[in-house]
Amino acid sequence: MITVSFKPSGAGNPRREEFALLQRLLDAPVRSGSDLAELATERVGVAVIDRLAEHGLKADELSFIIPRRTLTHRRQQHERLSTEESDKAIRLAKIVAQATSAFGNAGKAMLWLRNSQKRFGGRTALDMASTEHGARLVEEALVQLDEGYFA
Repeated sequence: MITVSFKPSGAGNPRREEFALLQRLLDAPVRSGSDLAELATERVGVAVIDRLAEHGLKADELSFIIPRRTLTHRRQQHERLSTEESDKAIRLAKIVAQATSAFGNAGKAMLWLRNSQKRFGGRTALDMASTEHGARLVEEALVQLDEGYFA
């Protein structure tokens, strides 16, 4: 079992760092959850997949958002992701930003996201993030970690 240390956010605005990274990943202004909902409705560009990959996610970890073949087609046709795909991409970007903020750096965040967790029945946080309900559990775990609880 791998142990990853985390840094509780403590003083200041812990969400500022999270929102700043989320804005970079999505290439859109994000001030609240309603901005994310609106962005999903408007549909994000396929470049969000590239930015998530640049942040450290592997192609197989992104494949639940959009199949590779469909992604290739969207790129060729200069199309945006569908509303459903956009929602999945935004959900994953939010979790990545939240984990990076909670752990203090992307490397530790990715390690935690990729390691199996007892609280998720031995699944990884990235596996859990592929569904809405699973993503909510990951977000709750990250809030607990950020507030100083052990996960």
